[in-house]
Amino acid sequence: MGHERIGTLPKSERWRNIVRSVGNYTDSEDNIAEIASQATRNVRSRFQDITSDSSVFAAFKFILTLAHLAKSDDALEKLQGQGIVLPKNFNLYDLAFCIQNYVLEDIDSQEYSSFAVQSIIETISEWARVNETGQQNLFESNDGSLELWRKASNGAGFCELSRLFFSKFTERYLKYFLEREAAAEINNLYDRTQFNKNLETHIDRIAKHAFETSKITQSFAAAWFNKYAREKLPTDKRIRGFLSFAFQKINSELVREEIAND
Repeated sequence: MGHERIGTLPKSERWRNIVRSVGNYTDSEDNIAEIASQATRNVRSRFQDITSDSSVFAAFKFILTLAHLAKSDDALEKLQGQGIVLPKNFNLYDLAFCIQNYVLEDIDSQEYSSFAVQSIIETISEWARVNETGQQNLFESNDGSLELWRKASNGAGFCELSRLFFSKFTERYLKYFLEREAAAEINNLYDRTQFNKNLETHIDRIAKHAFETSKITQSFAAAWFNKYAREKLPTDKRIRGFLSFAFQKINSELVREEIAND
């Protein structure tokens, strides 16, 4: 798959350092190290087969279809033809409601579908916040509804939008498995409660770590969009191929992090 070089990837804060900060109330270094390692192993395990899940595929196809068709003169009609039914002058609430209907139409896994919906809604909210123009209220209907999404209708815009999606997805899974592994590794109820409280105070660091981990997907997303999605919507098979490659790249970054911590 062709790709654009992006130079050296950013050096994100070490994952184990983040988890160690969350667990700074205890001297049990072995437990904290194991929680950090097991959390990333579990995320990698989930990501290995994630592209076969219908909800994850639907979530990504939604933002790809929106980005591809937003530039069309009759965009809303064409979106409706793809199963994305939006009112004229839609707002973020309308978009979030549409996402749920689209993604949850065919569920393979409750876990994957829940994370997919949450991740894509966070993605479109963040994209809208960053790319809003003027004093436009994102939660009110307006005649510039599609303008935000036209900015993703090229390689440069799409690689940023898709990175947001992969980042939000990775962030949710890292936090999910941290909580789960803490419950398994920390037997003391007080310590487990403290860990979960600290986790919330360090959520921005986890989000940043996930965002920098997902940076690797940008190295090929722009070229892929320009080659396969600029002129026409890619086939489902090609979209799955892109998703598979992207999650493999994220997994490789998680492996690199584990090796660096050994």
